[in-house]
Amino acid sequence: MPTLPLRRRPAEQRHMLTEFEQKLNRWFVLVHDLVTLPITVLALFYSARIHPAYHVTWRQKFELAWRMYWNCVHIETATSFKAHLAMAAKLLEIRPETEGVVVECGCYQGGSATNLSLACKLARRDLILYDSFEGLPAAEKGEKYANPYTEGAFCGSLDTVRKNITERGAIEVCTFRQGWFKDTLPHHEEPVVMMFLDVDFQASMHDCLLNLWPKLNHFGYVFIDEYVLVDYCAVFFSERYWRTYFDTTPPGLFGVGTGIPLGQYFVGPFIATPPLQSPGSIGYTFKGSSGYWDYFPEDHVEPGPESIDAGSASPATS
Repeated sequence: MPTLPLRRRPAEQRHMLTEFEQKLNRWFVLVHDLVTLPITVLALFYSARIHPAYHVTWRQKFELAWRMYWNCVHIETATSFKAHLAMAAKLLEIRPETEGVVVECGCYQGGSATNLSLACKLARRDLILYDSFEGLPAAEKGEKYANPYTEGAFCGSLDTVRKNITERGAIEVCTFRQGWFKDTLPHHEEPVVMMFLDVDFQASMHDCLLNLWPKLNHFGYVFIDEYVLVDYCAVFFSERYWRTYFDTTPPGLFGVGTGIPLGQYFVGPFIATPPLQSPGSIGYTFKGSSGYWDYFPEDHVEPGPESIDAGSASPATS
């Protein structure tokens, strides 16, 4: 019985997929996503949380999923159509009268932006897209994930992204704001109901949170793509970070390490991923969530008799 080439490679190389395994992974994901598309739509949208004021029919829900699936087939994207559909479901939970836009930071080729534009059109929201359209920025001092070789990576030009959204999405709801996050985001003024941050670097995530979190409505959503990096996600649990920059406790993050469950196969960690597993999900939090640990047993110890006697003794007898 033939075995996959993975079994014939040295142990130190087994975290690298062969060309055959990459193709196998691609087709496995496409077929699996297609077969499970109806179940995904039912699971995400058969919910009382979807606000009835949007009047979204089941036909519209299935059409949205179908278009998102095919967009991910034709446009390279780091996240799956199921992740985009999950964001759409959460967007439709927000009351229509709640003021705010949807923001995406980091567009690459425009795959997720194209699908988010369809969701925004359905929810009657504007979509603001922030990106340098020149690839990843130069490494900042102290940055863990950036290095001299990552500068310019994941570059998708503004023309490419605009073309993909025009052909496959809803360009009429989109606004493009080009530039580095540290230069553009401080000027963001609109209230935000949902944001998708696919920014790769710690410094870029800091720029996004610092400038957009104060604009996020209560119960507004933050989705991220780098959920597989547990230490990266730690920012959403860092008491020091949230105390320093927002004077509050951390919100936590759903889906740390493996993503929220969307019927896909990825058990982690991100290294040494088996050929038929694929991290195509997403992680998220919302304003009002809590990732703060407040239980310390020593704070709840009942004082013993000796402590009570010592505390009640008068100065004259002690």
